[in-house]
Amino acid sequence: MRLKILLDCIVIGAGPGGLVTTKELVEQGLCEVICLEQTGNIGGVFANTYDSLVLTSSCTFSMFSDFWIGDGNQYEFWTKNEAVDYWKRYAKHFGVLDKIRFNAKVLEVSERDNEEWQIKLASGETLLSKRVAVAIGNNSIPNYPQWKDLLTEVEFSHSQDYRNANNFVGKNVLVVGGGESASDIALEISRVANNCWVSLRNSTGFVVPRKRGERANDIASNRGIYGLPREYGNTLSKIISQRWLTYKDPLDKTAVKLNKKVKSRNGAWGTYGTKTYALPKAIVYHKCNVVGKIIGVEDGGRTLLAASGEVLHSVDAVVFCTGYQNYVSFLPDALKETDPRSLYKHMLHSQYRDKIVWIGWARPGFGSQFPIMEMQARFFASICTGEQQLPTSEQMEEVASMERQKYLQQFEHNATRIRSLVDYHIYMDELADLIGCKPPLWKYFFLNPCLWVRLVYGATQATQFRLRGPGQKETFAKEAIAKLPVTQFNYFFLAGLRGRTIYGFKAIVKGLTAFWKKSDLENRKQINL
Repeated sequence: MRLKILLDCIVIGAGPGGLVTTKELVEQGLCEVICLEQTGNIGGVFANTYDSLVLTSSCTFSMFSDFWIGDGNQYEFWTKNEAVDYWKRYAKHFGVLDKIRFNAKVLEVSERDNEEWQIKLASGETLLSKRVAVAIGNNSIPNYPQWKDLLTEVEFSHSQDYRNANNFVGKNVLVVGGGESASDIALEISRVANNCWVSLRNSTGFVVPRKRGERANDIASNRGIYGLPREYGNTLSKIISQRWLTYKDPLDKTAVKLNKKVKSRNGAWGTYGTKTYALPKAIVYHKCNVVGKIIGVEDGGRTLLAASGEVLHSVDAVVFCTGYQNYVSFLPDALKETDPRSLYKHMLHSQYRDKIVWIGWARPGFGSQFPIMEMQARFFASICTGEQQLPTSEQMEEVASMERQKYLQQFEHNATRIRSLVDYHIYMDELADLIGCKPPLWKYFFLNPCLWVRLVYGATQATQFRLRGPGQKETFAKEAIAKLPVTQFNYFFLAGLRGRTIYGFKAIVKGLTAFWKKSDLENRKQINL
């Protein structure tokens, strides 16, 4: 059976990216939009992760820009069930649920006469659409190291399949990876296992706790500190380490030791954040051991050799927390394996332009994925409605190339390995500039200093991008921002002021030097005349 109507857009996936994309398309005026979800509920991969999942970005950071999290939740961190409940309420509030078709698994997306997409479903139905939004994220196809195939005598699995530690009681288990999932899983397993090791290729991400006392730590991810040049990240990392060592807490001491493994010229700003103290807890309280990259496999995996010199004996199981491939099985062959860094703004293909978009293929080093998904959705919807125009295909390729080099320079080997990795603050402001919704900070500095303080020293979350421009919801935005927390006057705040002083002075010296050089050149010209 074929649906005869040509849809404006089909959104694939009803996780947070799919929900916000559907909502923005409809809100900005596209009528014929449907969202296809292969399961019977919303939430996407987040709804099907391990049982104990707690988000590593606070509710303040994780909220969508125009739907309040509820008073009293500003410093809280959602469990996966709480996050899904928020998305359900969001979808119901904005009428998105009426646009979702559940239990609609997509088998194939193909071009039809180079003008439209044909989407085949497992039910046998075929749909037609002008555009497709791929909003399944890039957490679908597990990525493994090559030595996985040598594990013939031990159990192995991927974090995608992990739910709890019940299967690892009394066993010798290796967890591979240093991200947030690896840390959480290592802590759970180390509580019940006989031995638990964590293998790191180089390092974890830069480890920070979710909270300091009762306050969410990511409130400090604000313009006041992230407006500094990224080279300051190295100095900032040293300041953080020195401060944490004064706390005399074994968890802080262990986190500092892990962070010293981060070999980046930009320190914390040259890698991704591991925003949980789960691994330090596993090490301090449950005798979890960190080893290097696995370079040798013997006895079908029962014996493993680490680059750091350790030999792991009597291994029973290996859990790979090694990320995912940038691969979408149902897309045409030319698009199945698409590098996020080849896309314009990690979203749009230069040849297909607005006919297809990838939502959620930009992962922030620090910050939250959900505001990024929303900003991508807003930008895409504005293009679909004609509110915004894409540059030429050649210009799109040029921008993608320049930004690829920019991120390779900032994140070095991490950008090569994690192709979706971006700088949250830079990326959000760039999209806001394209949409026309970046907050006018200088205007607020003079006309509304209280709001300015909250925009600069409160978390750089999505609501500030609703103050002006297309899609503005100024009344809601001001009310919400007034409820959101501002960073404390502490060592991190002072580190930002120190950076401002250093780079402000450098800018003055650079300006004066340029002025004197120009004056000297003009004097020489006068003498020659």
